[in-house]
Amino acid sequence: MEYRKDRAWLEIDLSAIEENYRRIKEFIGDQTEIMAVVKANAYGLGAVEVSKTLENAGCPMFAAACIEEAMELRENGIKAPILTLGPVMPYNAKTAAENGIEVPLMSLEQAKEMSEAAQKAGVAVKAHIKADAGLSRFGIVLEGRIKEAADEAEAVTKLPNIECVGVFTHYTAAGIPLGEEFNLHQIGLFKSFTAELEKRGVKLKVHSASSLFTAIYPQCHDDYVRVAALLLGLEEPSERGVVCRQSTEMKTVIYQIKEVELGTSVGYGPTYYTRRKTRIAVVPVGYADGINRSVQDKASFMLRGKRAKIIGKMCMDYTMIDVTDIPEAREGDVVTVFGRDGGNHTEAYELAGLWGGTVGELTSLITARVPRFYKRSGL
Repeated sequence: MEYRKDRAWLEIDLSAIEENYRRIKEFIGDQTEIMAVVKANAYGLGAVEVSKTLENAGCPMFAAACIEEAMELRENGIKAPILTLGPVMPYNAKTAAENGIEVPLMSLEQAKEMSEAAQKAGVAVKAHIKADAGLSRFGIVLEGRIKEAADEAEAVTKLPNIECVGVFTHYTAAGIPLGEEFNLHQIGLFKSFTAELEKRGVKLKVHSASSLFTAIYPQCHDDYVRVAALLLGLEEPSERGVVCRQSTEMKTVIYQIKEVELGTSVGYGPTYYTRRKTRIAVVPVGYADGINRSVQDKASFMLRGKRAKIIGKMCMDYTMIDVTDIPEAREGDVVTVFGRDGGNHTEAYELAGLWGGTVGELTSLITARVPRFYKRSGL
């Protein structure tokens, strides 16, 4: 079917994403390149469309979560190198090598398995060695063992049919200012590790900075920075560093408006009763569209430049909002879930913050039944 703006939808401004690419590139300088992280369908914005936009803007490299995501980009015409940030199973060595997909190696043992598989398949796999600077997820542990970690990494570089081209880590990203000391400790660990490798003659492309670290720690501007939310126009502006344009809005429409008396129950439970004679608008967006139900007591949607508070429990497919103080509201009016509406705005990161989530959590959970529409705005 042809999707229309008749229920709930996302509007993604590709011009804003292009502008963010230019701003970040200017900020990081000529010695550092951008690796665009488009995992999880580009945080829900649409990996193929976003990647095509960025590749046309000059982005030299992309990162995906897994080989399936990387292959989706290849099959849709993306030509630039792609790194998977999560492990690739050895039986996919041939697929990775033949499609220009670079893989992470998390340990010497895993690297040996990939080497054996690559030899059997008759291919050479390009790889990036992963180091663990404090996240305790994947990679060679660095804390208290820099030389031992370098021994392991150096051994990886000598394996047959493995072409090591990069070394990287992913920081925990403790909140600042309280987490500044821990962030700097992680940076120091990784720099000590890469310095030890270089001292041994192991020269690899280095990358460690995510969006937050790109924005506030210039000392992490290595050969690449890996940016997602900042580049995609979703990240909350930091108190220092580069500031990017917000790119994405979620909208819906009013299906019905009705008036109910004081003390009328609204929604399931019921848990909410009107405190006055109330004009209610029913909008077709709910938790099955990816909006966390816990925002229902805190969030407002926007229409005609004004805010309308959510009342009652959010339903799977619908939400009720109080438009008593917006007498001009009419059925069919566009309602902004997040984004800008006249003088009011709630950005995606602000809505996510109402339930203690991240902006990536919000947009990547917006479900497939919500169509994505792409536009270009003037700068």
